[in-house]
Amino acid sequence: MDKMQLGPWVFTPSEYSMSDGALHKELEPLLSKLLLYFAANPGKIISRQQLVDSIWQQSYVDDNAINRAISELRKALQHPALTQAPIKTHHRKGYSLQLQPLGSFAANKAIATSKAANPQLPFQPRQKRRFVQLGALALLLLGLVGTGFYFAGEETELPLATQQTDGKPQLIELDVISQQKVTWFKGIESRPLLSPDKQLLAYSHSQPDGRIRVIVRELGVSSGKLLQEVSLADDKKLYSLQSWQPQSRNLLVQVVSKDGQQCEYLNYDFSQYPQYQVKPLTRCEGLVFGNAQQSADGQTLYYSKGSGGMYTSNGLMAENLTSGNIQTLQAAPSAGLGTTVLTMSADGSQLAYVLMPESNKPDIYIYEPASREHRRIASLPVPLLLIGLEWSLDQQSLLLPGADAIIQVNIVDKSLHVLKLPQGVIVGELSLLADNQAYISGLTAGSATQGAMQLIKITRPFAEDVRQISFLHNAAGSALALAVSPLSPDNYAFSANWTGGWQLWLSRSGKNVQLTELPNIEQPINSISWSGDGRYIAFTKQGNLYLYDTQRHQLITKLEHNDVGQPLWLPDNSGLILTRVQANNQNLWQFDLVSNQLTQLTFSAGNFAQYDANGQLLFHKEGKLYQYVDGARQDIVLQENNDANYMPVWLHQGQQQYRYSMLGQIEQRNQTSDEIQYTQLPYQLMAVHPDPHNPEVLYATVFVTPELALEFIEWQVKE
Repeated sequence: MDKMQLGPWVFTPSEYSMSDGALHKELEPLLSKLLLYFAANPGKIISRQQLVDSIWQQSYVDDNAINRAISELRKALQHPALTQAPIKTHHRKGYSLQLQPLGSFAANKAIATSKAANPQLPFQPRQKRRFVQLGALALLLLGLVGTGFYFAGEETELPLATQQTDGKPQLIELDVISQQKVTWFKGIESRPLLSPDKQLLAYSHSQPDGRIRVIVRELGVSSGKLLQEVSLADDKKLYSLQSWQPQSRNLLVQVVSKDGQQCEYLNYDFSQYPQYQVKPLTRCEGLVFGNAQQSADGQTLYYSKGSGGMYTSNGLMAENLTSGNIQTLQAAPSAGLGTTVLTMSADGSQLAYVLMPESNKPDIYIYEPASREHRRIASLPVPLLLIGLEWSLDQQSLLLPGADAIIQVNIVDKSLHVLKLPQGVIVGELSLLADNQAYISGLTAGSATQGAMQLIKITRPFAEDVRQISFLHNAAGSALALAVSPLSPDNYAFSANWTGGWQLWLSRSGKNVQLTELPNIEQPINSISWSGDGRYIAFTKQGNLYLYDTQRHQLITKLEHNDVGQPLWLPDNSGLILTRVQANNQNLWQFDLVSNQLTQLTFSAGNFAQYDANGQLLFHKEGKLYQYVDGARQDIVLQENNDANYMPVWLHQGQQQYRYSMLGQIEQRNQTSDEIQYTQLPYQLMAVHPDPHNPEVLYATVFVTPELALEFIEWQVKE
């Protein structure tokens, strides 16, 4: 038996030893034999009699001897990186090892299992259930929620069909029989990607200091070699993991400088792992929501591109890496995210991708390069944001991780299955090792928001020698949106998830008061607007509009349409401008507080409404800033985003205009003098909130990296 990885330990049975790279431990032969037996049966409950028969091989063994051996092995396996006991006691049943082996023993066993005649997905359901919306997901790493509009439809129950041919989903409940943490770095470990031969695992690591690197780990380890990892990193650059090239060990990585000025796609050839060769493929315009994919022959690069830079609707592009010719395969919709995640089939003949239209109800497409045809194979009936997409091993289905379930779409008959995970198992991304085994990431809206979004105050932001940055709150949980009172610079309203759900809070002269008691659901309050007279605070949650009366201390529900966001008060405080999503249209509407009537203002998309210093209504569309005239052809284009790294939204406060990027840059332009100032913050920016009383003060929502590890899971159909 060669070396194997057990959690943070490298176990060498032939040498009766364990090592974590810094600490080396010698094991007694009995403990080494016991650990080897457990490692051969990870996660399985081993009875005391099985231990007697296999380890001691005697007709009788004193219970104290077994207890002592288990206790000593537990003590030997203890490590600061472990968050649970390495060996679990099952009352009156036995013991199980809670560390998943990651060396050649486990990897080769899993690969062999995947090649055996195991049942293929989809599983046959044992009973009929009802499908409940999995919840609207949001990838806050790109600041989509913090920018203001968040659409999440109401929870909808859909009847399950007894047949799989009517397009409605069937529920299949799963039992997870093994779940093990497989990474231990601080920060976010996400986007697990197994190479086509299932021997290399690549993943992304967002570090607490803001750096992002790519790590590649070897799973199948030959005799005498330590399990090792290769890190692709640079202090001045962000490494964004994209995809493996089909039928190869070529890994596609996007590298962006921290100032956003340099961006390129690189191909890392790991055929001689751990050695690798790097080949530049093409330049790019900056980070986008989604990922890129190289074709099997290496000649074409498929990727998403925003219509107006980062954060705008994405189209699907194909670039010939030899000629440099670029084609638009799927145009960006007028609103919504457009093309997001994409993945190539194992043989390279089909490209699957997710299209997020204005309604945020995902469409799943397959593009065939040979025929140049697009086929829509599914349109999910509920609004949710998908950040993962994986082909099944038999290439007959697509798997879409959706937090507490995995949606399976059969590409032939277009049937839908919802593989419901047990409570407590969260899957935002996955990569299959076998038909019922996968490496997973728990990165979802819930995992990214809880404790990861915080509010900061920046004094003298553009004078770095005297600039001051302070966190507003130290409470456990997240704080997201903010609006300063128009009457007092010492008061501001903000949203926070400090009590198990998102609520509206008021900070009055440094004292925080909770204003609402809304149901504790995952969807945040992410857009707040304070009326000019200081009486009402408007905000949206789950697509509904609320007002809080600061005089009567009363919450008023104004609209329960589940389709509005981004409230902006009219100058006379008689109503609000709202962004509203209906079917596949996202437009501006005016809401009258007296009559409760809605009037449509724009007719060809529009969002992020604002008033400038002269009282002119401005709005944004496709990365451009418009002055409102009639909501149609007469609207005037004022500015167009010329930097893909910047959020294509201009914020107006008095004579100052601001814009910002996720990479930490803020730009201020004085609209009277045209003077422009820049600053670089040491944080990832999700939103900026100008202070209406003081141009020398800015508030911002920043992303603080939480702790999130990769896991390995194995499942079966629930009995």
